[in-house]
Amino acid sequence: MRTILIVEDYNPMLEFEKKVLIPEGFEIFEAENGEAALEIAKAKLPDLIISDVKMDNLNGFMLIEYLRDDPATAKIPMILVTGEAQNAGMWNSDRNIGYLLKPVSPEELLGAVKKWIKT
Repeated sequence: MRTILIVEDYNPMLEFEKKVLIPEGFEIFEAENGEAALEIAKAKLPDLIISDVKMDNLNGFMLIEYLRDDPATAKIPMILVTGEAQNAGMWNSDRNIGYLLKPVSPEELLGAVKKWIKT
C-alpha cells in the first residue's frame, strides 16, 4: 500500500484530502504541524508528503529544508498546498516538489498525487 503524509493544521482541509485519497487505496499519516511531520516522515518514510505552506512553528518551506538535509527523507516527493500564488514558484528548481493552489478540487488533488505516486 502506498503511503502519504498529510501535513495540515486546518481540519476541514485535512478531512477533504483524506476523503479523496483513502478510497483510492492510500494509507494516510497525519501531522498537524511541521515539527510533527519531521518525526513521522523519519519514522514512516512515506511515498509522498502533502503539506500546507502556512503553519505555526515550522512552515512548509522550512519543512522542505529539514527533509532535504536528511539523507533518509531527502528524496521523498512533496506537494505543497498554498492559497497564495506567489508561494508556488519559490521551490520550482526542485524537481521533487509540486504545487496546488487553493481551493483544490478532488480531481486536482488526485491527479497531482498520481503524478508523484505510480499506482
